[in-house]
Amino acid sequence: MSTNTSFEVLPTEIASFICGFLRQSEVAKLSLAKQSIYQSVRPILYRHPDVSSFTSLSLFQRTLTQATYMGKADHKWSNQECIDQTRTLRITLDPDEDTKNNRPPIAPILIARMIQAIVRRCPNLSITLCFAHSRCTRAPVSALGSETFPRVTKLVLYVGRHDPDDPNPAPPDKRNCHPNAKFWRPLVNGESFPDCLNLELRHYWATTPPANASLNLGKLYPRHSGYYDSNHSGSTDLIGSTKGLKRFENITLECPPELNSSLLMQLLGNPNSVASNLKSLELRFCNLDLETISKLLYHAPPNLQRLVLLCWDSNQGFDGFDDREGPHLCPLIREFSKNLVHLEFAASYVCRELFFDDIEKQTLRQNGVTTGIGTTGGAIEGSENPDVHAIRETVLGCRRHKSTKYRNACIKEAINAAKMQSSSSSNSPSLFSGGPNLNSTASKAQRDTETLLDEEEEKRSRLIQGSKTQWFRRIIAWRGLCRPGDTWAEIQLAAELEEKGIEWVVANKELQVASQHSYGKLPVPMTMDRAFEEKFDFNPQHLTGPLASGDDGSVFDESEASFEG
Repeated sequence: MSTNTSFEVLPTEIASFICGFLRQSEVAKLSLAKQSIYQSVRPILYRHPDVSSFTSLSLFQRTLTQATYMGKADHKWSNQECIDQTRTLRITLDPDEDTKNNRPPIAPILIARMIQAIVRRCPNLSITLCFAHSRCTRAPVSALGSETFPRVTKLVLYVGRHDPDDPNPAPPDKRNCHPNAKFWRPLVNGESFPDCLNLELRHYWATTPPANASLNLGKLYPRHSGYYDSNHSGSTDLIGSTKGLKRFENITLECPPELNSSLLMQLLGNPNSVASNLKSLELRFCNLDLETISKLLYHAPPNLQRLVLLCWDSNQGFDGFDDREGPHLCPLIREFSKNLVHLEFAASYVCRELFFDDIEKQTLRQNGVTTGIGTTGGAIEGSENPDVHAIRETVLGCRRHKSTKYRNACIKEAINAAKMQSSSSSNSPSLFSGGPNLNSTASKAQRDTETLLDEEEEKRSRLIQGSKTQWFRRIIAWRGLCRPGDTWAEIQLAAELEEKGIEWVVANKELQVASQHSYGKLPVPMTMDRAFEEKFDFNPQHLTGPLASGDDGSVFDESEASFEG
């Protein structure tokens, strides 16, 4: 016979374990049901508090400073015991709310003093400090350098003018927003924010963007999009110390007029403060030239796993890529992104060099595979359909040939090194002592090298397919293709031929075409709105189409690909 057990009579440990599966807002609602339930879930309420105003911050700080260990006989939680459960704290301050309520502007010195008082009671606390509806040239953002904010591990600055609830925002002030070193000093000097690991600067949004926010900012606000890609000459001042960058793990910069190529190289190109811990870098619509972007790719942080590089649409007519304009980013992105878990790249023009190297392109020409059948600027289909089977067989065969050639070269080098080492180590052996067997030495070197190469390939496969985070690529072309005569169908086919376990999304705004691709699977069409979602809700099931098959219905297998030439 089963009996119903009330929640409030459960042991505190069990009640706490159950509430651990609830969101903070749900736990807050549960605590209002009954006094006994409130006592059970109090530690959960303090575990991840979210403070949304300066007044709430003042009250929270007072609660912490007045807390004691005065526990009672009925084992009710004391304030200090609840505070000991605190792990994270999110503070969101909105100057606009103070203006609406006729309150004085928030002074950075008060924010810093309150955070310092909280940290004294919770020394291991991880704080997220967020400023919404702020201005980069006004307090409190402009005065952050005068104070110290300990235990702030994430700093979020919403200094834009676009509110998700306001479709017609006021235009930003062009006179005050321009590249300047003073803006960046407190963010990266390691003194104002000594524990900061994550920096997020949004100069487009005024507050948290919606879940389905689009990357196509010009479509949402065409009247103001031109402001953010203005070509301001900027200041030549030096940022100074950037030692804080050594601790950074994530950096997100969105439409920052305060940044230009010179300042970015001071931030990320400084050899004295390499961001060795940086794992995620997002540069969304920054005022950077091609030369600076190429240097950034060549000298990228060593542990980088996520790169988002979104360039503005140049709004210029298509004349084809000209080497005199600057470095061609497509082949640089291909070489740099091989070991990235997550890559997003958007530019006015892209091309198949994101996928094919020079040897593969040369092999296509030598085998007489028809390409260059598109129109100026690219098209969905050209004057004739590309020979999909020939392109697939040639490219995969070429890659197998390069892999075999690389293995043979490594084995040959190992055999020669082993023979030289064996010959140099022998000291003119006598007639009866015997000498080194060069054949056995070479055979052993060959076996060892083959084993190492097999382990290297297996490690690469495990790295991609066994990763907790799905390897993902998103390529967006605002206009078309770099080379006249290329077709978008070739881009889609190239995405299908990439490594197994890597998912691709390719989209062309001009042609209004977007699709999802995975190795050995048929492409899956998708809407442009979903392709442009800022936070792409990745679901592997959405990208898992049916197996690709040949004209005779046979399932495609790379091992059967042939190579000629």
